Amino acid sequence: MRPLIRRWRRIGMRSIIVCASIHHGNTLKLAKAIAEILEARIAEPSEADPREIAEYDLAGFGSGIYYGRHHETILKFAERLPRVHGLPAFVFSTSGLPRIPLIHDYHKPLIEILEGKGFRVLGEFTCRGYSTHGPLRAFGGINRGRPDDRDLERARRFAEEILEKLEELRRSRS
Repeated sequence: MRPLIRRWRRIGMRSIIVCASIHHGNTLKLAKAIAEILEARIAEPSEADPREIAEYDLAGFGSGIYYGRHHETILKFAERLPRVHGLPAFVFSTSGLPRIPLIHDYHKPLIEILEGKGFRVLGEFTCRGYSTHGPLRAFGGINRGRPDDRDLERARRFAEEILEKLEELRRSRS
C-alpha cells in the first residue's frame, strides 16, 4: 500500500462520493473503484443530504453522461449544495461517446456549479461505459463490457492522484 493511502487512513480523513448510476451500473463500478482507495462512503443523490457534504474532507460527484451532461439528479444535487470555502472535490463519469474538451466538454457544467459553490475541483475522470440509450438499443448498444478491468485500474490510479493533490494542498497550508 502506498504511503499516502496509509496516511489518509491513519489521520481519518473522510470522503464521500455522490453517484447517480442509472442504467447498467457503469458509473457505480467507477465509484466503487475510487472508493476502495479513498475509503469513501458512496451515496445516491436521493440518499445524501447536501448540507452534510461540508462535513467531509473530500467530495466526489459522478454519473453517466446524458445528452452531453451529467445526469440531472447530480446537477440538481450540486445546485442544492451549500457554499463552502475550498472543499476539495472531484468529478467523474462514464459515457458511450468520448469526451472531446473543445467540442464536447461534458464535465464543464458540473464543475462550474461546484466551483460557483466554492469547491476546489482537484481532478476529473471519465471512461467509456456500456450504453443502450436511445437508438443504440436497436443495435445492442455500444461499449459492451465497459468499464472493464483496465478502466477500473485507471480509476484507482486517479484516486491515488487525488490523494497526492490533497497532500500537496496540506503541505501548502502548513
